[in-house]
Amino acid sequence: MSKVSIIVIIYKVERYLEECLKSIMDQTYKDIEIICVVGKGDTACEKIVDDLSAKDLRFVVIKAEPKGTADARNRGLDAVSGDYIAFVDGDDRIAPDMIETMVAAAKKHASDISVVGKYYLYENCADGCEKNEESVLSPAEAFKVILYQEGFFLHLWDKLYKRHLFEGIRFPEGKLVEDRQIAYSILAKANRIVYNSASKYYFRVSEDSGSKIEENLRLSLKADYEICAGLKKLFGEEMNAATEFFLVNENLSVIQNSFLYDNFSREHDREYLAYVKEHAGIVRKDLRVPKSLKIKMDICNLSPYLFKWVTLSRRKKFLKDHIAFRSGNDWKSTFEKQGVDR
Repeated sequence: MSKVSIIVIIYKVERYLEECLKSIMDQTYKDIEIICVVGKGDTACEKIVDDLSAKDLRFVVIKAEPKGTADARNRGLDAVSGDYIAFVDGDDRIAPDMIETMVAAAKKHASDISVVGKYYLYENCADGCEKNEESVLSPAEAFKVILYQEGFFLHLWDKLYKRHLFEGIRFPEGKLVEDRQIAYSILAKANRIVYNSASKYYFRVSEDSGSKIEENLRLSLKADYEICAGLKKLFGEEMNAATEFFLVNENLSVIQNSFLYDNFSREHDREYLAYVKEHAGIVRKDLRVPKSLKIKMDICNLSPYLFKWVTLSRRKKFLKDHIAFRSGNDWKSTFEKQGVDR
């Protein structure tokens, strides 16, 4: 069997950590090592890791001063001894057969990267895909799936990677939203990618998640522009339509975030509104873009305030049936203490 190294970044996730680690320990695929990088001083998480690792020799425990996820992931990579690498966030969990499914698909199709579907996990429900459909993709095809948001995205945690892909790769320390750029770089190095649509990863949706900080979203958009420029260099005109849609949709997402956090004004969101309006014509002609998203774009261009009303109304309806978790953490303050910035 090929050995799989699973890197788990752990800091201030004591509410969910035992569930996370037990879901890894209970994998049907047994040849794994569980590399836990724990923020030193987080005594609650340290105790959980210490207790579980005492019962399972597959644990590799690293305790280090908390300096952000990039530093922790690099420490995890330094400890890897497996043939494959996977990532699991300390407040999430995985299906019992996730690793087995990804390894089997990777070997069957001689793929460098194996991807599975994800559940969005709420307090009262989980949204995911029950279909078990497998597709083999070239890097260009995989990036189109990402850009058109037709399955997986530039996350690290729903994928299994051959170890060699990380040769020469380091996460940029002291920066926010570093995972998007790294996921892009790794995917670009792959020979082929296999994707199984069945949801196996449970991503916990938290109301106070660090990913919802306004600055993070803006930095993510900046990374999106850089990624799309890189894709056009790699694949040429083939990627033009997909990148146009992706950037319009990402700008729309930043505008909608302003609505949700009551920050919106024409001045505050001027550059995002302008981008959507300027590129709407190209996106409207793209047959691969869903009609619902074209309507969203057109409403925004017609009246941002009508778009705000529609966004808030739909959000209110959604939240009636989907209750997000609350971690209780002040992530903005945490990032500042760790010296993580732009």
